[in-house]
Amino acid sequence: MSLPTILLEAQSGQVSGAPGSFLGVVLYFGVLFAIMWFILIRPQRKRQKAIDEMQSSVSVGDWVMTSGGIFGKVVDTVNDICIVEFGLNRGTRIPVQRDQIAAIKEPDLTVKKYDEDVEEEETEEDEEE
Repeated sequence: MSLPTILLEAQSGQVSGAPGSFLGVVLYFGVLFAIMWFILIRPQRKRQKAIDEMQSSVSVGDWVMTSGGIFGKVVDTVNDICIVEFGLNRGTRIPVQRDQIAAIKEPDLTVKKYDEDVEEEETEEDEEE
């Protein structure tokens, strides 16, 4: 539209555009918000709720992994702080906030060995060089 046409419509009180276009825009944004809610926001809230439940269920004697990846055993809880015992000698006790506990799980301390085939291939490559 040119400037004179816009000025003439403004003087005459006519509004260009299809009737009901405002309702269409509102409906369009409403549908977009609903889609975003079900794809992004709702699953995140479910995950956060599960994490909150896990952190609130921490009790004395549980093996936990902190958000830094350090494993320890809970020896005491005071309000929102857990006293966690770290290390194999059980002498290091550090207070950790409950919301910094990433998981309740025991560390896997088993020694894993390579397959014999992989070791043989590595030794053959070393001999060839």
